[in-house]
Amino acid sequence: MTEATRDRMLQDVVAKAYAAIASPEEFVELLHEVVAAEGELKQISGPIDMHFENAESILDKMYPLRSSDFAGLTTVQSQPLDCDLAIDRDFRVVAVNPKLFPTGELAVGQPIPDWLFNHLTDKEDKERLRCSNAGGDAGFIQLHTSAEDEKGRWFSIETDTSGEVPINSFTVVRLRWSERSAEAFQRALKLTGTEIALTRHLVEGGSVREFAEARGRSIGTARNQLKALQRKLSIGSKEDLLLLYAGFVHSLELPDHSAAPVDHVCENIFTAADGSKIAWEEFGDPEGRPVLFFHALEGPLVTNRVADAAVNAGLRFIAPWRPFYGATTGTKPSTDSPRQFASRMPEFLEHIGAVRPVCVGTQAGTPFLLAMAQLGPERIQAALLVGPFMPIAKHSDYGFLPARQRVHFRISRMAPGLARVYMRAMLASMGTGDFHRFVDDYYEACPRELETVRDPEVVRRFRLAAGYGLKFGPDGAIDTMLNWSSDYSSSFAGLRVPFTILVGDNDSNAPPDFVAMSCARLGLENAKIIDDAGSFLMQDQPAIVMEQIRQQF
Repeated sequence: MTEATRDRMLQDVVAKAYAAIASPEEFVELLHEVVAAEGELKQISGPIDMHFENAESILDKMYPLRSSDFAGLTTVQSQPLDCDLAIDRDFRVVAVNPKLFPTGELAVGQPIPDWLFNHLTDKEDKERLRCSNAGGDAGFIQLHTSAEDEKGRWFSIETDTSGEVPINSFTVVRLRWSERSAEAFQRALKLTGTEIALTRHLVEGGSVREFAEARGRSIGTARNQLKALQRKLSIGSKEDLLLLYAGFVHSLELPDHSAAPVDHVCENIFTAADGSKIAWEEFGDPEGRPVLFFHALEGPLVTNRVADAAVNAGLRFIAPWRPFYGATTGTKPSTDSPRQFASRMPEFLEHIGAVRPVCVGTQAGTPFLLAMAQLGPERIQAALLVGPFMPIAKHSDYGFLPARQRVHFRISRMAPGLARVYMRAMLASMGTGDFHRFVDDYYEACPRELETVRDPEVVRRFRLAAGYGLKFGPDGAIDTMLNWSSDYSSSFAGLRVPFTILVGDNDSNAPPDFVAMSCARLGLENAKIIDDAGSFLMQDQPAIVMEQIRQQF
């Protein structure tokens, strides 16, 4: 190929990049065209980067990052109901989240099973829903997720009366007891020991009758205690008490609406001696063994299923937002970010009182975990990669990856400037309603991953994380892209901490054969293969992952 022909091809790429600004989803096709011409174009950089920077600047102006855009984020083209369960006025199933109701007894078009409602309040609950269909306020309800689920879970209710048939949509809420929050709740509202014990019993899914039996009192006495508590707090029902507690500890998440802003508030901010900041999340058992968690591109906000598994395993997860995500500061996006971030961890760990945690990293968090293991081996007990990205060291490595994943890794090395524009276009697509096209493209022929990213609760976490993590701009996502696509093979050399890799049998980002080859090349022990799991291993098999983490202590 002549230099003139190559120049024309590059000009065509630039022209299409500018043209695609009007429709960000068109960057998907442009990406594939560029990779298809990789042999002729080779490295795309130099003077042409000026055009990519300009295109990125235009995208910033045309599609500013707004919280309302993240509220509309969806991973599927047609998703009319964004909830965990929806039923019509005849109590037939309209939609169901199989992750939350796993037995298969809730099927679209079929009547709800007898075990769904609390048998003690079945008639009352159904009457509330009938009233909500007529415009009443249904609010908050306890449902069972299977016939074996004795305690049940709390759900918020939204009623849609805009169609021909009213639809009640149920969304699981994150409502669990925390001793630290309970102490503050008790002090603030001046509750007695009995009153806080009753509150805890109800939050954990118990009934007033069970509370009476557990304390050797009559049901009448327990009801009078609840009524006295309601009068004290100026509320009218048990549900109001639960809402008050949930609001107090900032853990109740009502359904998101596409027109409403998404607003996650990170209340944990550490300011170091040099003025840099680290924001972090915590989940699991507040008194459990410490786990330092390096999150994936999607952020550290996990589903109830994952958080519950951490509680059951007695693990306290400390999940710092990585550089440029939300309030966490950084210097500039680069492949040096993992080392810089790891150098900030000792002061951070001392601040939060996490003595020798186990380090866990997933997907694009891999380079950050490796940097921590290299710089601070004496400060951690062990390192565990859960569904990691593995470094692409040779051109032949691409052959292990599915076609779509291969494209994204190649473009980040071949044309880093264009890759930045592509990432910015992907973020812009959240506001245009076309984000699902990027998801469909990346996970084409990856059914295990698509099943996970379309889980309603997972989507809600994505929205919250995007709303917070991108609040100050797209540099966090760009930094992630730069690091996941780099060759960080050298970071595995000379590790001085116990090191374990877990990989799902259906992982598309790091297929088991590729991980096995990488472990052999890097001198690592063979990875443990987890059945029935894809790239989102922690979400797919949380109990197994938590047990593996617990064993590292």
